[in-house]
Parts: sequence; structure tokens; C-alpha cells
Amino acid sequence: MEGGDVPEAISSSALNSLIFNEDTIRQVLHTVMTEGIKIDYGQKLGKTIIFAKNHDHAEKILEIFNKYYPHLSGFAQVIDNKINYAQTLIDEFSEASKLPQIAISVDMMDTGIDVPEVLNLVFFKKVMSYAKFWQMIGRGTRLCPGLIDGEDKSKFYIFDFCGNFEFCRMSKGKPTANMI
Repeated sequence: MEGGDVPEAISSSALNSLIFNEDTIRQVLHTVMTEGIKIDYGQKLGKTIIFAKNHDHAEKILEIFNKYYPHLSGFAQVIDNKINYAQTLIDEFSEASKLPQIAISVDMMDTGIDVPEVLNLVFFKKVMSYAKFWQMIGRGTRLCPGLIDGEDKSKFYIFDFCGNFEFCRMSKGKPTANMI
């Protein structure tokens, strides 16, 4: 990646060292916090789902979020099957006026969750299934009247930090020989 060259493929070990890197996570969080769709007249990031690779990755994201945004206690939470009260967190995330505002999810919010207030989707993992990828995108497609300063939800943002769109476009969602 030196000199701005983008590699044709990234090995799993290289991707792991990248996504578990504090500086990378900090940059991803900064991008989402500054560029994500906001509510309350630009004062608060809209409901956001960060799709993490695994529980350790989700916990690392939360740790770094709390380090760089200590004034936003409870704003982000890990929601996965290792959390005893995951359903309570999903219920709270589903209420517009309750925290968490950011759900750092490992598989639990990829499909079947209907939270119309979701405005930002953050792909911080490879999704090796074309169908699942589009299901995950569906988390942002729900209509929500009056969400953004009295206006109906008309858009949502996708932050794809792991090349999922490229994977789906180039291989139609099927792993290729140059992927590990």
C-alpha cells in the first residue's frame, strides 16, 4: 500500500492486523462521527450499526470509542451473542430516544432487525455472502417519518471499509482464487 498503490487482494492475516489496529479503528470512528448522518439539527449522530468481525473486534472498537469519546458514555454498545442482555440492548437501540446510538454488532443485527431510525451502516468486516451483504444493507432501507429535523428519512449512508461492494461487483459474491 506504499505510494498509494492499492493491492489486488488482502490476505486474512493482513486484514486482521489492519482492523484490530488502534489507529485504523480511531480513523474509522472519526470518519463515522464526522461524516455520518446526524439528527437533532446536526447535534447527534443518527442510529448507526457497526458490523464487526468478531466479539474481540467489537470489544476493541468499543474500547477505542470510549477512549476517544469519553464524553459520550453509553453512546456505543457491543451487541452480540456473548452479551447476556443483548436483547435488552437491541430493544433500547430500537427506541429513538434511548441509547445506545451506535450498535457494534457481531451477526445479531445483520438480518431480521427492523430499526427504521438507522441512518449509518459501517461495514468493518468482510462479508463473504452476496445475499447476506444485501440483507445487511436492508437495515438502512426502512422508512422513518420525521426522523431528520422533522423531515422523513430519504437516505442512509454506507461506510464500507473492507471492500464488500468491490467483492460483490467483481465476483458476484463468490470467493475467487486470489482471495484468502
